[in-house]
This record gives sequence, structure tokens and C-alpha cells, in this order.
Amino acid sequence: MPDGPTLPDLMEKASLVAGGRQWADPGFRPALELLFQSSIATGLLNEGGRRVLDSIVVRHLANRLLVEAEVAARPEVADIGVGEAIVVTGLPRTGTTLLHNLLALDPALRPLRMWEALRPVPPDGVGGMSRTELVGQAGRWLERLYELVPGFRAIHAATPEGPEECDALLQNDFASQHFDDMFNAEAYSAWLATAPLRREYRSYARQLGVLRRPEDGSRPWVLKSPSHLGHLDALLEACPEATVVHCHRHPAEAVPSYASLMLCLRRAYSDEVSQLAVGQQALRRCEVAMARALAVRAARPDRFVDVAYTDLVRRPLATVAGLYEQLGRSLPAQVATALEAWVARHPQHKHGVHRYDSESFGLHDSAFAAAFGDYLEVLAPQLG
Repeated sequence: MPDGPTLPDLMEKASLVAGGRQWADPGFRPALELLFQSSIATGLLNEGGRRVLDSIVVRHLANRLLVEAEVAARPEVADIGVGEAIVVTGLPRTGTTLLHNLLALDPALRPLRMWEALRPVPPDGVGGMSRTELVGQAGRWLERLYELVPGFRAIHAATPEGPEECDALLQNDFASQHFDDMFNAEAYSAWLATAPLRREYRSYARQLGVLRRPEDGSRPWVLKSPSHLGHLDALLEACPEATVVHCHRHPAEAVPSYASLMLCLRRAYSDEVSQLAVGQQALRRCEVAMARALAVRAARPDRFVDVAYTDLVRRPLATVAGLYEQLGRSLPAQVATALEAWVARHPQHKHGVHRYDSESFGLHDSAFAAAFGDYLEVLAPQLG
């Protein structure tokens, strides 16, 4: 394990990056310390992986400081709230990204853009950067990611100005499945699986308030992250007007695809990655998240609508139109035209084929039946 700066060193660096500001709310510290220490203890990080871990800590700490400064400068944003929102979630690799990209084409909805997700203060805010500078910064960050993690573009293609996972806002509180995907941080993973995250989701909602601009009007947010699936109670508490769009794909397809994503990331940050261990971690994580999601769905069924992966891939326009109907919205003709054009420009496998198989991860049919029996019984019709 390569040596590196201590956590206090990184906190001091983040303070300098954010203009010498200091933390008003230390509530993030336990999660940060657990992530940092656990990644070092069990992550088997190589030199590049340790640099990435340090960079992550500094970036998200600096974001926290900038958000706190923005709220201090504009206290009214702390009480804006999320308002009406459409939140797309599901197990990883169930079509959430495709659906989010399509919904973001509707000008009546307000997506979170990548350049905002990476630095959640507005261009005219305390950060002192213009929109052009923020977009350019996001583009450079994205290209570095694709260079560092070969093959990741084929798994998850994104653009600086395109819609991005709102999980990025939870990363600023160090409460994110994304870190769990990148590093074999065993203690952190165990905590995150069942953590209540109510404080973290309040912070998430506050960041969305910071990013809301007068020109947005009352447009509902359209947000997306598979990370929400295991924390829907905290999400709905922080976003009481949200409707959750639950995407479905058979776990026998989704979980191996997710394990492949984790493997792709971890091999960039560690020279010692067990494919079988990754498979079991992906299975267990999805099992726990789905069980928690089913409990919330049973208690609040009126807050959920469902989309099947097979329908979305085969008939994207008809599937989105059907979703709009379930949401009580109409799909304008110009939006339908934009959807058709986007689908034509973005055929499946445009950036390469994402290849994987269950057997290489030690995942068998019996494991899926045992882990997802309740899900398959309750929501089997939604699997398409």
C-alpha cells in the first residue's frame, strides 16, 4: 500500500482549494473517516488508486465548503426544498441512465447536469467560475476518468452538459455507493448498506436548492441514481413531493452487469482484485437494497411507478409515453420528436459492447432465486 497524505492533510488542502474556508458542520466526519480508513485497510490500492482516493476526498470536501458558503451568502436557498421531482432508480444496470437521458430532453423538466453535479454551486455563486469554465472543467474530469478506467465509456457514457446521477451530491457527504463500487472498502460498505442517511439526504436536498435558479421556475427536477434504491425512506423524507420511477430488469442480467462495472473500476485502482469477491459483493449489495426498497414500496405504494428494461430498450418512445401517462403528464409532440432523434443518434453499444458473464463472477441461477425471491414474486410482471 503506497504511503500518502493523512486525512488532516487532505482537509487542509481542501480548505485552501475552497479559498481558506472552514467547516461549519462537522457531521460528515464519521463517514469520511470510515471511507478513508477502510479504503486504505482493505482496498489494496495501487499508487494510482491512492492518488484517486486523495483527490476524491479533497474535491468533495471543497464542494462542501463552497455549498456552506453559498448558503451563508444566500440563506433563503436553505429553505427552497426540492419540490416536485421525478426520481429514477432501480438496481444498477436496469436502464436508469437511458431513461434519465430521455426524460432530460423535455424542457418542462429540470435535470441535474454533470457540470453542476461535480461542483454544486451556481456560476454566479461563491465559486467564482463561469458556466463555460465549469463545463470545461467537467469535460476534462470526464476525459481523465475514461483514460484512467479503460472500457468505462462503453459501460457508462456521459457528457459534460448532459444529465448526471444526483448521487454525486451524496458524495459530498461521503455517503455514496459510487465509492463502494470503486474501492473494496469493506467496513465502509457494511455501514453504507444499512445506514439511515437522513442527515445526508437533507444535505442532498439543500444542494438541489442551492442549484435551483430563478429561470428554472417551477419545473420539476428529473433525477436519477441506483444508489437511492436502498435508501428510499430517507429520499422521500427529504423530497416529500417526489415520485419514484422504479426500473426493472431480471437480477440474473442486472447483477452480473453491475459486477462487471465494479470490476472495471476497481482494476484501475488496485492490482489485486478478486472477480469472485466482486460478484458476491454485487449480489449482496443488490439483495439488501432491493429488500429495503420493497419495504418502502409496501408502505407507500402511491409514490412509485414502474418501467421494464426490456420495454425501454425495445420501444423507448412508447415506454416514455406510457410513463408520462402514469405520471399524469402529456408527452408533447416536439419532445417525442426529440426522443426519436436522440435514440437514433445513440444506438445501443455506440461506445463499444459491454461484455460480461455470470459464471466468471461465481453467480448462478440458484443465487439469484435465493437473493431475490420476494422481488421476483411481487414484481415479476414488471420484468418484461
